[in-house]
Amino acid sequence: MPQSKNSSFVPSVALGSALSVARLHVAGMDCADEAALIRRALARPGIEDLNFDLVGRRVDVTFNPERISAAAILDAVAATGLAAHPHQAGDVVGDDHHAHDHNHLTARWWAFASGLVLLAGWIIDGVYADSWAEAVFGRHGEHLGHAHHLYAAIAYGIATFLGLWPMIPRAITSLRFGRLDMHVLVCLSAVGAAAIGQWAEAAAVAFLFAIAHLMEAWSIEKARHAVSALVGHEPGWGDDGGHEAAPVERWTERFAAVYTPVVTFAAIAVVIVPPLVDGQWGVWFYRGLIFLVLACPCALVISTPVTVVAALTSAARRGVLFKGGAPLERVATAQSPTLQAVKEAGVNVQCRTHLRQGYGGQATDNRRVDVVLTCDHDEDIAFLVSHSKRAMRVIRQNVALALTTKLAFLIFAIFGAAPLWLAVVADTGATVVVTLNGLRLLRTSKAT
Repeated sequence: MPQSKNSSFVPSVALGSALSVARLHVAGMDCADEAALIRRALARPGIEDLNFDLVGRRVDVTFNPERISAAAILDAVAATGLAAHPHQAGDVVGDDHHAHDHNHLTARWWAFASGLVLLAGWIIDGVYADSWAEAVFGRHGEHLGHAHHLYAAIAYGIATFLGLWPMIPRAITSLRFGRLDMHVLVCLSAVGAAAIGQWAEAAAVAFLFAIAHLMEAWSIEKARHAVSALVGHEPGWGDDGGHEAAPVERWTERFAAVYTPVVTFAAIAVVIVPPLVDGQWGVWFYRGLIFLVLACPCALVISTPVTVVAALTSAARRGVLFKGGAPLERVATAQSPTLQAVKEAGVNVQCRTHLRQGYGGQATDNRRVDVVLTCDHDEDIAFLVSHSKRAMRVIRQNVALALTTKLAFLIFAIFGAAPLWLAVVADTGATVVVTLNGLRLLRTSKAT
């Protein structure tokens, strides 16, 4: 288990009402699965609120020091298998790039090896099958009579193991904390497919999800590098002011927390109930595996944070600094591109010069500021509003795409209209599409 660094000293900021905030840096926190795991580990008395910044790999923990110590919080996070240490104000964003790049490279090699052995299995099957189409796709995923050549089945088994190996430790940790996350569901789906003789699909599931995990980590890392280059050395404001997550981010987290167990129980129902009527246990077991694959809310949970990060980063390039996604979402409700309409939306906007020097002889409290402008351009307010509205449009597009893809393939699975591997491809494809769509916001359009 990774040891918590400087566990004897965790800096915290005192708030009112006897509460404090500890900021932690969590190496390897690249997606909502890690955030949910940490949330489960910190579901204990004394923890009042958690705020996640996936790009900075940071967690702001609001806690009652009379009920739980900051060091105990750090140790609880380390118990998840994720290395954590205190994050000091002014620390550079992405200060563990070297270790992360090493882990990412290792994961790429496992995925590459899995894909290579999977291809070997297909070639062996192709030599002995009636056609290459049958070797690659099988006669149909639900027809369990498709027999693989012995050597092909061995290759598929090895490919499955190689693809799943990096996920197994995280799956065990998730189960220990009572969570059915992506790692657990993928392992169950692959093992289930192998158990009914669908070795090629088991290998395809393991390989494709290994690729999906790499692409998810890549998208976050791309945004992280952009932030580090733009505002990683920005003094004071970002660290002292904190990061306020957008309500839509919290909504997707809550939805995913309900969606995964619901679809998982639906998978169990699909496996048990219909065969009691028609007796086709193998067919419905296979369809239940598709439900398990679709229970992973990858595309949904990654769609919002990537979009928010891209929007905040491109805004920073224009000299507009948001304190997280919540002000971005509130600005998007403004009725017109004027300073008054931003204030009516409940957003405190300040010029950078006023923030640094004080305004009217009064120093500005950074914690009360939502957005900082350079005030070098008259169109800053217009950009602020139009850019925020554009970001919310992209978020709505991504959420709609993710949910529509899930719903469509859940229906296809019930009627046996889609094989397991196609459900994996669709789910992975949706993750890629919402990621790339969100990253479009790294480029500010001329209209904004």
